Amino acid sequence: MLNRFAAALSAAMLALPALAQTPLAPETRDSAVDSLATLIADEFYDAERAAEIADNLRGAHAAGAYQQDSAEAFASAVGADLAEQDNHFSVRYVGAERVAEAMARREQRREGGPPSAEEIQRRWAPLARQNFGFAEVSILPGNIGYIKLDQFAPIEPAMDTASAALNFVANTDGVIFDLRQNGGGHPSMVQFLTSHFLPAGGDTLINTFVSRDYDYPNQLWSLASHPAGHRPDVPLVVLTSSRSGSAGEAFPYHLQAMERATIIGETTYGAGNPGQTFLAEEGFAIFISTGSARNPITGTNWEGTGVTPDIAVEADDALIEARLHLYAQLAADNEDPGIANSLSLAIEALEAQRNPVELSTRQLRRYAADWGVRDTFMEDGRLYYLREGSNPVALVPLGNHRFMLEDDDRYRLVFIEGENGFDRLDLHMPDGRVIANWRVD
Repeated sequence: MLNRFAAALSAAMLALPALAQTPLAPETRDSAVDSLATLIADEFYDAERAAEIADNLRGAHAAGAYQQDSAEAFASAVGADLAEQDNHFSVRYVGAERVAEAMARREQRREGGPPSAEEIQRRWAPLARQNFGFAEVSILPGNIGYIKLDQFAPIEPAMDTASAALNFVANTDGVIFDLRQNGGGHPSMVQFLTSHFLPAGGDTLINTFVSRDYDYPNQLWSLASHPAGHRPDVPLVVLTSSRSGSAGEAFPYHLQAMERATIIGETTYGAGNPGQTFLAEEGFAIFISTGSARNPITGTNWEGTGVTPDIAVEADDALIEARLHLYAQLAADNEDPGIANSLSLAIEALEAQRNPVELSTRQLRRYAADWGVRDTFMEDGRLYYLREGSNPVALVPLGNHRFMLEDDDRYRLVFIEGENGFDRLDLHMPDGRVIANWRVD
């Protein structure tokens, strides 16, 4: 009987640095191929394809495809071939000793009963140190909530953190989720976050998983109630890149299918079949898709194709594009002149960031003057603004004699030209007031 252990590898194990090249004996290589093929045949979600993929792996090895002398090179070669069948396939050498240790720990857990609270806390500690994937939460100009999520942690240990992130942006006029560095994670977090942006009641089918472990599809429904409440109408944008994978694709895919969010960025990686890592006694870890997502609207998933964005831009430009998209949408829907003005200023600042206005030193020098309690002066080829009693701030040109402060894009400085050059400086305040300053000769 094949001695193997199926378990999700801990984050700590996955984070270990690459091992030195480990010699691989021919007999161990033969055994490893058989172990990996057997795992695929037993665990891959589609039984017919599982048998075919396993047979092809054995056949390729028999034909001499895998003659690598190191365990690491062998794992890389096998993993690359398998990934052509399913993007979630990956193979890694972790060492026979680690596999044996993992098996021993499994037996100890079985004999010891349910894990203690201390053991559970230790198990989640690596994820906790990464703040359960929530890398950044902030409020962007224009009252836009921004959440950078680099992984989808299981909701069990991460609910408080996830709720805190959603609560932090609860009063914003729009929300951006940045998944450009998100390689995936657990469907329970996808369910939790998606539910927040759907109506209460729990009557929305988000996803269906097809698996050999179920006699019927396993359905993922929206939550009837949510710790952070429900925001079914707030404008929502999800940023993607070619590195966004697995659960990092599920979240935008399902929201896009429901027409609940605008996806901006690059087409994602294309790994739509979730699974887990299995260990073989020869020291190899293989990730196998044990299920396949089926969106109830599209009837399929993003395996092999990725999620196609609604607005396609380079990943590095996605955040600026998302902000411009939301600002334009909010400005069109808002009748408050103060809010409309602030959104107009935010758009102007972003356009200046995307297409900087270049002025020569000679041109900038024309704006340098004494304005009473305010001064504008040149230093190191840049124009600075100084208010009496404060520190100088560099000015960013916007065109048409307009400037903004480098550290606060809510203010505008507008130079008014007279017969003998600029004789007035208007300071436009965030609250709409305009403070006129006359040139002091």
